Amino acid sequence: MGGIFMIYAMSDIHGQYELFAKCVKQIKPMLQKEGNKLILLGDYIDRGSKSYECLKLAYDLEKEFGKDKEIVLEGNHEVWFEEFLFFNEFVWLEEDRNFCTSKTFLTEAQFQKIKQLSDTEKQIKFTKKYIMENHRELALWMKNLRLFYETKTQIFVHAGVDEEIPDDEIEWCTLGTPDDVMTGKYPPTVGYFYKDIIAGHVATSLLANDKSFDGIFFDGASHFYIDGSAAKFKRVLCLVYDENAKKYYQLEENGALKKLKY
Repeated sequence: MGGIFMIYAMSDIHGQYELFAKCVKQIKPMLQKEGNKLILLGDYIDRGSKSYECLKLAYDLEKEFGKDKEIVLEGNHEVWFEEFLFFNEFVWLEEDRNFCTSKTFLTEAQFQKIKQLSDTEKQIKFTKKYIMENHRELALWMKNLRLFYETKTQIFVHAGVDEEIPDDEIEWCTLGTPDDVMTGKYPPTVGYFYKDIIAGHVATSLLANDKSFDGIFFDGASHFYIDGSAAKFKRVLCLVYDENAKKYYQLEENGALKKLKY
Protein backbone atom coordinates (compact mmCIF):
# COMPACT_ATOMS: atom_id res chain seq x y z
CA MET A 1 0.00 0.00 0.00
CA GLY A 2 1.44 3.38 -0.95
CA GLY A 3 0.49 6.97 -1.37
CA ILE A 4 -1.77 9.30 0.55
CA PHE A 5 -5.41 8.34 0.77
CA MET A 6 -7.03 10.98 2.98
CA ILE A 7 -5.84 14.41 4.06
CA TYR A 8 -7.54 16.19 6.97
CA ALA A 9 -6.97 19.91 7.45
CA MET A 10 -7.93 22.37 10.22
CA SER A 11 -7.08 25.99 10.90
CA ASP A 12 -7.61 28.93 13.25
CA ILE A 13 -8.29 27.07 16.49
CA HIS A 14 -7.66 30.24 18.54
CA GLY A 15 -7.63 28.78 22.01
CA GLN A 16 -10.80 26.70 21.59
CA TYR A 17 -9.28 23.57 23.09
CA GLU A 18 -12.45 21.55 23.68
CA LEU A 19 -13.60 22.10 20.10
CA PHE A 20 -10.13 21.23 18.77
CA ALA A 21 -9.87 18.09 20.91
CA LYS A 22 -13.34 16.99 19.84
CA CYS A 23 -12.42 17.24 16.17
CA VAL A 24 -9.09 15.49 16.72
CA LYS A 25 -10.86 12.65 18.55
CA GLN A 26 -13.17 12.29 15.57
CA ILE A 27 -10.38 11.80 13.04
CA LYS A 28 -7.69 10.17 15.17
CA PRO A 29 -8.71 6.60 14.25
CA MET A 30 -8.25 7.53 10.59
CA LEU A 31 -4.71 8.74 11.29
CA GLN A 32 -3.78 5.23 12.36
CA LYS A 33 -4.23 4.14 8.74
CA GLU A 34 -1.25 4.16 6.42
CA GLY A 35 -1.01 7.18 4.14
CA ASN A 36 -3.56 9.42 5.88
CA LYS A 37 -2.39 12.85 7.08
CA LEU A 38 -3.51 15.70 9.31
CA ILE A 39 -2.42 19.22 8.35
CA LEU A 40 -2.90 22.07 10.81
CA LEU A 41 -2.75 25.50 9.20
CA GLY A 42 -1.87 27.72 12.15
CA ASP A 43 -3.36 30.18 14.64
CA TYR A 44 -3.67 27.82 17.58
CA ILE A 45 -3.39 30.64 20.12
CA ASP A 46 -5.05 33.92 21.18
CA ARG A 47 -8.68 34.97 21.67
CA GLY A 48 -9.81 31.76 23.36
CA SER A 49 -9.13 30.73 26.96
CA LYS A 50 -6.86 27.72 26.33
CA SER A 51 -4.06 28.77 23.99
CA TYR A 52 -1.37 26.70 25.70
CA GLU A 53 -3.53 23.58 25.60
CA CYS A 54 -4.18 24.01 21.86
CA LEU A 55 -0.52 24.51 21.02
CA LYS A 56 0.46 21.57 23.23
CA LEU A 57 -2.10 19.29 21.55
CA ALA A 58 -0.65 20.14 18.13
CA TYR A 59 2.82 19.41 19.53
CA ASP A 60 1.71 16.13 21.11
CA LEU A 61 0.07 14.94 17.91
CA GLU A 62 3.28 15.53 15.99
CA LYS A 63 5.18 13.57 18.62
CA GLU A 64 2.66 10.75 18.44
CA PHE A 65 2.31 10.44 14.67
CA GLY A 66 5.53 11.99 13.35
CA LYS A 67 6.23 15.00 11.16
CA ASP A 68 5.27 13.23 7.94
CA LYS A 69 1.80 12.26 9.12
CA GLU A 70 0.90 15.29 11.25
CA ILE A 71 2.05 18.51 9.62
CA VAL A 72 1.89 21.62 11.80
CA LEU A 73 2.10 24.98 10.02
CA GLU A 74 2.58 28.45 11.43
CA GLY A 75 -0.02 31.21 11.53
CA ASN A 76 0.38 34.94 12.04
CA HIS A 77 -0.53 34.67 15.73
CA GLU A 78 2.32 32.22 16.34
CA VAL A 79 4.64 34.60 14.48
CA TRP A 80 3.62 37.49 16.74
CA PHE A 81 4.05 35.33 19.84
CA GLU A 82 7.53 34.27 18.69
CA GLU A 83 8.51 37.88 18.01
CA PHE A 84 7.47 38.73 21.55
CA LEU A 85 9.34 35.81 23.12
CA PHE A 86 12.51 35.89 21.05
CA PHE A 87 12.91 39.28 19.36
CA ASN A 88 11.43 41.94 21.67
CA GLU A 89 8.60 42.81 19.29
CA PHE A 90 5.34 43.67 20.99
CA VAL A 91 2.62 43.44 18.31
CA TRP A 92 1.36 40.29 19.99
CA LEU A 93 0.61 42.16 23.24
CA GLU A 94 -2.22 43.93 21.44
CA GLU A 95 -3.84 40.52 20.96
CA ASP A 96 -3.19 39.39 24.51
CA ARG A 97 -5.71 41.60 26.23
CA ASN A 98 -5.96 40.93 29.97
CA PHE A 99 -3.26 38.28 29.65
CA CYS A 100 -5.81 35.97 28.03
CA THR A 101 -3.12 33.96 26.21
CA SER A 102 -0.03 34.42 28.35
CA LYS A 103 -1.71 33.32 31.57
CA THR A 104 -2.38 29.89 30.02
CA PHE A 105 1.41 29.42 29.83
CA LEU A 106 1.93 30.50 33.46
CA THR A 107 1.30 29.01 36.87
CA GLU A 108 -1.33 30.77 38.96
CA ALA A 109 1.37 32.09 41.29
CA GLN A 110 3.35 33.51 38.36
CA PHE A 111 0.25 35.11 36.90
CA GLN A 112 -0.70 36.77 40.18
CA LYS A 113 2.84 38.11 40.62
CA ILE A 114 2.78 39.68 37.16
CA LYS A 115 -0.66 41.23 37.75
CA GLN A 116 0.62 42.90 40.89
CA LEU A 117 3.45 44.63 39.04
CA SER A 118 2.63 48.25 38.24
CA ASP A 119 5.46 48.69 35.75
CA THR A 120 4.54 47.52 32.22
CA GLU A 121 8.15 46.80 31.29
CA LYS A 122 8.51 44.53 34.31
CA GLN A 123 5.26 42.77 33.42
CA ILE A 124 6.62 42.09 29.95
CA LYS A 125 10.00 40.97 31.29
CA PHE A 126 8.56 38.49 33.77
CA THR A 127 5.91 37.19 31.35
CA LYS A 128 8.63 36.28 28.85
CA LYS A 129 10.88 34.90 31.58
CA TYR A 130 8.24 32.62 33.04
CA ILE A 131 6.94 31.37 29.70
CA MET A 132 10.44 30.42 28.59
CA GLU A 133 11.20 28.79 31.94
CA ASN A 134 7.99 26.77 31.83
CA HIS A 135 7.80 25.91 28.13
CA ARG A 136 11.16 26.43 26.42
CA GLU A 137 10.91 23.23 24.35
CA LEU A 138 7.40 24.07 23.17
CA ALA A 139 8.39 27.66 22.31
CA LEU A 140 11.42 26.52 20.30
CA TRP A 141 9.26 23.96 18.48
CA MET A 142 6.75 26.69 17.62
CA LYS A 143 9.56 28.93 16.37
CA ASN A 144 10.56 26.28 13.82
CA LEU A 145 7.14 25.44 12.39
CA ARG A 146 6.77 25.15 8.64
CA LEU A 147 5.05 27.87 6.61
CA PHE A 148 3.48 25.65 3.96
CA TYR A 149 2.99 22.08 2.83
CA GLU A 150 2.85 21.24 -0.85
CA THR A 151 1.60 18.22 -2.79
CA LYS A 152 1.53 17.69 -6.56
CA THR A 153 -1.83 19.45 -6.77
CA GLN A 154 -2.19 21.51 -3.57
CA ILE A 155 -0.60 24.12 -1.36
CA PHE A 156 -1.61 24.16 2.31
CA VAL A 157 -0.75 27.48 3.96
CA HIS A 158 -2.13 29.70 6.70
CA ALA A 159 -3.06 32.76 4.63
CA GLY A 160 -1.97 32.29 1.03
CA VAL A 161 0.82 32.61 -1.52
CA ASP A 162 1.80 35.20 -4.09
CA GLU A 163 -0.39 34.38 -7.08
CA GLU A 164 0.89 37.30 -9.16
CA ILE A 165 4.15 35.55 -9.96
CA PRO A 166 4.86 35.40 -13.74
CA ASP A 167 3.68 32.24 -15.47
CA ASP A 168 7.22 31.07 -16.21
CA GLU A 169 7.99 31.17 -12.47
CA ILE A 170 4.65 29.93 -11.14
CA GLU A 171 5.93 26.53 -10.09
CA TRP A 172 8.29 28.32 -7.69
CA CYS A 173 5.56 30.41 -6.07
CA THR A 174 6.11 28.97 -2.60
CA LEU A 175 9.79 29.88 -2.73
CA GLY A 176 9.03 33.34 -4.09
CA THR A 177 6.35 34.22 -1.53
CA PRO A 178 7.56 36.27 1.47
CA ASP A 179 6.99 34.68 4.87
CA ASP A 180 4.67 37.46 6.01
CA VAL A 181 2.42 36.87 2.99
CA MET A 182 2.13 33.18 3.79
CA THR A 183 1.04 33.94 7.34
CA GLY A 184 -0.79 37.24 6.87
CA LYS A 185 -1.98 37.68 3.27
CA TYR A 186 -4.98 39.97 2.95
CA PRO A 187 -7.25 40.32 1.12
CA PRO A 188 -7.63 36.64 0.24
CA THR A 189 -7.38 35.59 -3.40
CA VAL A 190 -10.14 33.76 -5.24
CA GLY A 191 -10.31 32.35 -8.75
CA TYR A 192 -8.22 29.92 -10.74
CA PHE A 193 -4.69 29.00 -9.71
CA TYR A 194 -2.50 26.23 -11.04
CA LYS A 195 -2.77 24.35 -7.73
CA ASP A 196 -5.53 24.20 -5.15
CA ILE A 197 -4.91 26.55 -2.22
CA ILE A 198 -6.14 25.41 1.19
CA ALA A 199 -5.89 28.25 3.72
CA GLY A 200 -7.40 29.78 6.84
CA HIS A 201 -6.76 33.26 8.26
CA VAL A 202 -9.94 34.93 6.96
CA ALA A 203 -13.34 33.95 8.30
CA THR A 204 -15.39 31.99 5.80
CA SER A 205 -18.45 34.08 6.70
CA LEU A 206 -16.58 37.13 5.43
CA LEU A 207 -15.66 35.39 2.19
CA ALA A 208 -19.24 34.23 1.73
CA ASN A 209 -20.52 37.73 2.58
CA ASP A 210 -22.94 36.04 4.97
CA LYS A 211 -22.59 36.52 8.74
CA SER A 212 -24.41 33.25 9.39
CA PHE A 213 -22.21 31.15 7.09
CA ASP A 214 -20.27 28.62 9.18
CA GLY A 215 -18.92 26.15 6.63
CA ILE A 216 -15.88 25.74 4.41
CA PHE A 217 -15.75 28.35 1.66
CA PHE A 218 -14.93 27.10 -1.84
CA ASP A 219 -14.62 29.75 -4.52
CA GLY A 220 -15.65 27.39 -7.32
CA ALA A 221 -12.16 27.35 -8.81
CA SER A 222 -9.01 26.68 -6.78
CA HIS A 223 -9.37 28.08 -3.24
CA PHE A 224 -10.68 26.44 -0.09
CA TYR A 225 -10.84 28.57 3.06
CA ILE A 226 -11.41 26.82 6.38
CA ASP A 227 -11.38 29.46 9.15
CA GLY A 228 -14.88 28.87 10.46
CA SER A 229 -14.73 31.35 13.39
CA ALA A 230 -14.54 28.58 15.99
CA ALA A 231 -15.42 30.77 18.97
CA LYS A 232 -18.53 32.17 17.28
CA PHE A 233 -19.94 28.98 15.78
CA LYS A 234 -18.64 26.53 18.41
CA ARG A 235 -16.94 24.15 16.00
CA VAL A 236 -13.59 23.64 14.30
CA LEU A 237 -13.98 23.07 10.58
CA CYS A 238 -12.21 20.08 9.08
CA LEU A 239 -11.56 19.77 5.36
CA VAL A 240 -11.15 16.25 4.03
CA TYR A 241 -9.47 15.43 0.75
CA ASP A 242 -9.87 11.97 -0.76
CA GLU A 243 -6.85 11.54 -2.98
CA ASN A 244 -8.20 8.49 -4.73
CA ALA A 245 -11.46 10.20 -5.70
CA LYS A 246 -9.84 13.65 -6.06
CA LYS A 247 -12.73 15.14 -4.08
CA TYR A 248 -13.00 17.55 -1.16
CA TYR A 249 -15.44 17.21 1.72
CA GLN A 250 -16.37 18.91 4.96
CA LEU A 251 -16.32 16.62 7.97
CA GLU A 252 -19.61 16.99 9.83
CA GLU A 253 -19.97 16.68 13.58
CA ASN A 254 -21.76 13.34 13.17
CA GLY A 255 -18.84 11.96 11.19
CA ALA A 256 -20.50 12.25 7.79
CA LEU A 257 -18.62 13.71 4.84
CA LYS A 258 -20.41 16.59 3.17
CA LYS A 259 -19.31 16.97 -0.43
CA LEU A 260 -18.32 20.50 -1.33
CA LYS A 261 -20.03 21.95 -4.37
CA TYR A 262 -18.01 22.12 -7.56
